[in-house]
Amino acid sequence: MSEKKALILFKQGEKFFESQEWEKALNFFEAALKIKKDYRAAWFCRGLALSYLKRYDESVKSFDKLLELNSNDFSARFNRGVALFEWEKYEAALTTFEELIKLKPEHYEAWVQKGNVLIIMDRNKEAISCYDRALEFNPFYYKAYANRGKAQLNLGKFSAANQSYEKALELEQNDPELWYNQGSTFLAGKQYEPALNCFDRALKIQPEHLASLMNQGIVLANLGQIKDCLKCYEKVVKIAPNNTHAWNNLGITLRRLGRIKEAIAAYDQAIKCDPNNYEAWDNRGYALVKLGKGQKALVSINRCLEIKPNHANGIYNKGLCYLLQGKLKLAIDCIAEAIKLEPSKYLPTAKIDPDLHKLRKNKRFQALIGS
Repeated sequence: MSEKKALILFKQGEKFFESQEWEKALNFFEAALKIKKDYRAAWFCRGLALSYLKRYDESVKSFDKLLELNSNDFSARFNRGVALFEWEKYEAALTTFEELIKLKPEHYEAWVQKGNVLIIMDRNKEAISCYDRALEFNPFYYKAYANRGKAQLNLGKFSAANQSYEKALELEQNDPELWYNQGSTFLAGKQYEPALNCFDRALKIQPEHLASLMNQGIVLANLGQIKDCLKCYEKVVKIAPNNTHAWNNLGITLRRLGRIKEAIAAYDQAIKCDPNNYEAWDNRGYALVKLGKGQKALVSINRCLEIKPNHANGIYNKGLCYLLQGKLKLAIDCIAEAIKLEPSKYLPTAKIDPDLHKLRKNKRFQALIGS
């Protein structure tokens, strides 16, 4: 009779689980386990519900209990690894997936999850090998192709990454993340038109796919379509008003359109969302430079450099602040330091930057830029 009661409770829990009411589902699973302590299905569903509730410590313990009851429960071991991964316990997650692979080498999802952990650990070559192994066992598992693309992109292998995403998209056309990732690969390779195509496809599937909207804005800026770029970031901050990077990008776009006071307001919002957003502090400073407010600009840029002392763009912009105040030696010191940190970017910039016109006849500056 008690087993029948446990089953009834479990079935009620399943209904709440299916409707994603995790807390209610959990209550029924735990009630079933009070009656039947070795109820494996209840332990399993309890572990999943706890994972969805981000109570990872308890989730892992639930899967551990299952493994005590049956050490060959591959689903329990796999989901234990997933919970550890979500909990950001990467070494423990890696060990769990490796144990599972040792017990069941053909478990292709375990190979993929192992690869995912290795990407987080910046061990991209090893991750690619894991995805290749997964595809040996299941050549139709699109996530293995997609995640292999991520690892290849991290290694700067744009062509190989694109091939991986093409294979994934042959198998699955309706995952916005796939279109986003392929678009990001095109973007990294400065192939703006195909990148824009991919982000458009992602947004047709999921109109509020924030990452695609953000990257769509970056592409449009690179294509010189600044007003359309502005619309992207305005949409992002409407959907996600606490997105510091979107506010920062909105500020950059407004400044490019000459709407400098509005740009500063956007940078203020970025900083409100994240006071340690050093790029927003830097960009705010540059906008104040454009308004001729050198002292206020310097306060912003100094805050940027407190957060990230070697931020070359901030150091360069600090030079502009000093230049605005007529402190030529300090200005050149900053420009020289920025060039030393990133010569490929700031040396050519210094040669043509109209903001530095007051330095053009300065012999030290001429020597610095090789004029």
